[in-house]
Amino acid sequence: MSTSPTRNGEQAVPAPSGLGVAAIALGAFALVVTEFLPIGLLPGMVKGLGISEGTAGLAVTVTAACGFISAPVTALSVGRLDRRIVLLGLSSLVVISSLLSALAPNFELLLLARVIIGIGVGGFWAISIPAAARLVPTDKVHKASSLVFAGISVATVVTVPMGSFIATHYDWRVGFIAASVLSIAVFLLQLVALPRIAMERGVAARDFLSLLKSRRIVAIYLAIVFCVSGQFAGYTFVTPYLMQLGRFDTTTISVLLFAYGLVAVVGNFIGGTLAGLDLHKTVYGNVALFLGALLAMSAFAHSPLIATISLMLWAVAWGMTPVGTQLWLFNATKHAPEAAQSMNTSVFQLSITLGSLMGSVVVDHINLHASMWLGSSILALAMVMVIIVGCMDAVEAK
Repeated sequence: MSTSPTRNGEQAVPAPSGLGVAAIALGAFALVVTEFLPIGLLPGMVKGLGISEGTAGLAVTVTAACGFISAPVTALSVGRLDRRIVLLGLSSLVVISSLLSALAPNFELLLLARVIIGIGVGGFWAISIPAAARLVPTDKVHKASSLVFAGISVATVVTVPMGSFIATHYDWRVGFIAASVLSIAVFLLQLVALPRIAMERGVAARDFLSLLKSRRIVAIYLAIVFCVSGQFAGYTFVTPYLMQLGRFDTTTISVLLFAYGLVAVVGNFIGGTLAGLDLHKTVYGNVALFLGALLAMSAFAHSPLIATISLMLWAVAWGMTPVGTQLWLFNATKHAPEAAQSMNTSVFQLSITLGSLMGSVVVDHINLHASMWLGSSILALAMVMVIIVGCMDAVEAK
């Protein structure tokens, strides 16, 4: 838990800590498990608490809403406080939320638990990547980011199937008991493994304004908006899409979606490796692959072979996207990394809502096939923004 010596009067930075980065990545894993567990446990919660499906769905919605609000609030409120203390505090919220969810006698108390985890979600994403970046040398930042995002990807793969299994065979509270055990173990690991992570300065309101004054940074945010919105405009309806247009049976779809999650984890590490070689080319190739996969899925939905290949390429592209865009943003906002990250968290949450909402509208008013074409169209806008940022970089280089 030492720091490296100061040089040229600069403030000391934490000594490299691979275990510290791993502890942050496991924190991401525990947080995502707790955040998305209600999706898999939904049938059990409906039956156990005597509520409707729509009401139970609020357990997910309220978390996203709180995450949207808490990201900038956390960044502004923690100032220069040691990020080890902040991370431990946020991890303790995950523990409290999991335990409260497991013991909640009614939906109202469960909803309170979901508010608590929502605060943890926004706060964690606001500071986790900048904190992890300070625990490794500059040339290893892409690997540290990949590890943290791998925690997210793996949790995304296992949480919903695990929740569904528990809801089918056990009481739904067992899921939150398991999440409690996981979150307590992660908290204890962070308590031991995280070094002191001092900050030269905190986040101020002017940092957010400075980000919005940069056309390049705004363009990067727009590229992220279009990538995430395009993803969820199509992915929200991928199960009925494969069932109705691809003519896959439910068992095959389950296997394909599980494979999608595993391939996305691989894509995460591919993105991190390639970003370390050439970040800009990685982002260009990532978005081009993303767009091509959705276009192929849209145009050849009735071909099981092409649909399967397209889905796997889509998984690679989506796995690469958070790492590439995050590092792109990180490199452009080194003057205000936590403000940039907290704004990115809010942008990400809003983009999920926007993409799903637009997808719902076109499915209701046109047809299911239109959701994938909509996702492709939005990703085409992402490609335009990536090209625009590249042009800005080329002009600046001259």
